[in-house]
This record gives sequence, structure tokens and C-alpha cells, in this order.
Amino acid sequence: MKTNEKHANTVTLAEEMMLVEFYLGKELFCIPVKNVNEIIMPTQVTPVPRSKQYIEGITDIRGEVLPVIDLAMFLSIPVQENREQDRFIVTEINDQRAIFHVSGVEQILSVTKIEKPNDLSNRNQFVSGVIRNQEQIVLLLDFEKMFSEIIALNEL
Repeated sequence: MKTNEKHANTVTLAEEMMLVEFYLGKELFCIPVKNVNEIIMPTQVTPVPRSKQYIEGITDIRGEVLPVIDLAMFLSIPVQENREQDRFIVTEINDQRAIFHVSGVEQILSVTKIEKPNDLSNRNQFVSGVIRNQEQIVLLLDFEKMFSEIIALNEL
């Protein structure tokens, strides 16, 4: 990785990184494609009593029962009532799988440059980079940190 002179905080990657770009409310976020198994239409979710507020419940995906996480709620991002574009992103890391409920999936991004975020508040501790995609700014989520926090909080 090397720093780009145009933006002091821009890092040029040695190879392209593929990212899934999605909405939470009106904001654009992305996570690495390598952590995404599939993107599906929302299915019926069974609530789990006494679970964390951001855990919508569980659902069956081809015989496997997976937790459904309302990612907007977990990250404290407001969403609109109109949820017809919602999608489930089936994710995996270290043999653990979960579903992220998002407001819509936009596209697959291929990036070679990521700007490191300036000092962010603790609320945004899961943002590991900023990507400029044409006129839009897309926040790269630190998938591993976010996923391990969700798992850790759910085990309390």
C-alpha cells in the first residue's frame, strides 16, 4: 500500500478490492465481497425472546437457521418506512454466518484506492475507510470488527 499525494489519507491498494455496496437508510456503505455468500429477498423472520434490539430474529436459509441482524439499528442509522427495496446479505467469517438486513443493495464495486477516515466518534468505530465513487461517498465498514462485536454482544 502507498499513500496518494492528492489526498494525504488515501491509500493505493496493491490489488483491486471487490466490495458489495448497499444502503442503510439513505447512506451508502460497503463490505468485502469475500465475506458475502449471497444476497436474497427478505424471508420470514421468527423473533427470539430477550435478544438484543438489533437482532430481528432467526430465519431458515436452505436448511440452516441463521440470525438476522438489522444493520441500520446496530449502527444507529435511521431508515425510512418504505422497505420494499430491503435485502438480506448472507455473510460469513471464520465459519460463522449471519444475515445483515439492509435497505437495498446497489452494486459490486472494484476499488484500488481507499481514504482512511479522520478521527471519527466512537459511534462510527466500525468505519475503516471512505471510498469516492463518482459523486458519492461510500463508507467501508470494518466487517471483522463489526461481526465480532455483534457475536460478542449477543453472547452476553
